[in-house]
Amino acid sequence: MITARTTDGAAITFEGSSLASGGEKTVFWSRDRQHVVGFFYGTLKDRRERAQRLSRILTKYNPTTGAAGPYWQPYFCWPTAVIDGEAGIPERFARDHSLVWPPLAVVAPAYRSAFFFTDTFGNRQEKEVKWFTGKKARRFVPDAEMGTLLTRLQVCTRLARAVRRMHFAGLAHSDLSNKNVLVDLRGGDACVIDIDSLVVPGVAPPTVLGTPGYIAPEVLAGGAQPSIDTDKHALAVLIYQLLLGRHPLQGRKVHSTRSAEEDEQLAMGRRALFIEHPTDRSNPAVEPVRVPFQRLGPYLTPLVLKAFVTGLHAPSQRPDAAEWESALYRTLNLLHPTPDQRDWMVVVPGEPLSDPRTGQRHARPIPYARCLVPAEPEPRDERTTLTLFHHLRLHAWHTHHTVRPDEHADRAPRGYCAQHQGAFWLVNLGDDAWTDLGANRRIGRNEAVELTSGRRILMGESDGARILEIHYAAA
Repeated sequence: MITARTTDGAAITFEGSSLASGGEKTVFWSRDRQHVVGFFYGTLKDRRERAQRLSRILTKYNPTTGAAGPYWQPYFCWPTAVIDGEAGIPERFARDHSLVWPPLAVVAPAYRSAFFFTDTFGNRQEKEVKWFTGKKARRFVPDAEMGTLLTRLQVCTRLARAVRRMHFAGLAHSDLSNKNVLVDLRGGDACVIDIDSLVVPGVAPPTVLGTPGYIAPEVLAGGAQPSIDTDKHALAVLIYQLLLGRHPLQGRKVHSTRSAEEDEQLAMGRRALFIEHPTDRSNPAVEPVRVPFQRLGPYLTPLVLKAFVTGLHAPSQRPDAAEWESALYRTLNLLHPTPDQRDWMVVVPGEPLSDPRTGQRHARPIPYARCLVPAEPEPRDERTTLTLFHHLRLHAWHTHHTVRPDEHADRAPRGYCAQHQGAFWLVNLGDDAWTDLGANRRIGRNEAVELTSGRRILMGESDGARILEIHYAAA
């Protein structure tokens, strides 16, 4: 065991044998196995700049501190301390592990247990995105770890929310990829890692261009450096892959016969072309597309087109993380269990009520609500819908149009949907009374209202309460 002092004066004891090694650092367990200590190699050329970067990341740009800190901590593996200088590190230890001298290291939390799985060979693996999107890698992942459309949307929402928070602070990750995001598709969780290489404005430029497959086309073409705009491209690729299981640009089109490297460079760079481009079909997917991106519904479909058609070679036109977060949340509101109850599907009024993966169709109509904002002389249509099903829980962001399901939202349930004797009902769980506008009837706490077609329910007496207008999608 070796004990060293961090820059804030705390002592940390860590094991002397390496846990893992990467391109820039070698990592060691802390004695309590709650943290890891990553020491930079002797090849580090920007030691002073890197130390300044880490100092800013720990202080000024750290979302995991302050009043909102506990909310954001699970979204990132954010560094907690830095070792800068000798601080009790033996020179022999540094030589044995080829470390930069004086030593520079970053301390970070150990990954949560949810971000590990046992592959089909019995090996313990970190849940990097690559396991769930790569055709070969997926064969080694147990079916139970693959999740459902619901949990995958939850994962993407958490990922978009984390990136939105970074970008709001002016930080760019610079290497968002299938290796630097951990996902728990079974539980709907996600965590952004490799935080110590963030691009800090005015202090630290990018140290890497990114990971192949996620580097923005303009970077590969040599016309740009990693930035928030290039992060937007990588985020879009990750979301597309996690939801549809394929890469948006890896198609059959051959761009160069001189070498595989040049072909890849062009396919991901200057000549990048969406495999589901609505008008240019010259780069079709390698395998037949079973579930086209349009089946993701009316909120995600425009963003896919914006990311991989309009904004693919125009960085300023790419959707930002906040747009993805909003569209993912609104798509979660469209979900309904599949006919076999094994997965989830997006329900869009007027479109077939069938599971796009299996073709199974629902035998009965599905209730949904048009969301309206109270206004005179007629309520204003929000142009959004909420699919209703047995055991659905309603929260403040369902009942009030002024509430968003972000870090500030109250997560107490406000109601639930139940099916009883062939009819659907909404039950009020809150103290804010609802009103059946047609009958002018008050629905108080623990009271229910039947979901008959055309019924309008004002979901509270407080400001911002929305109206749910009930309809049924035909089977």
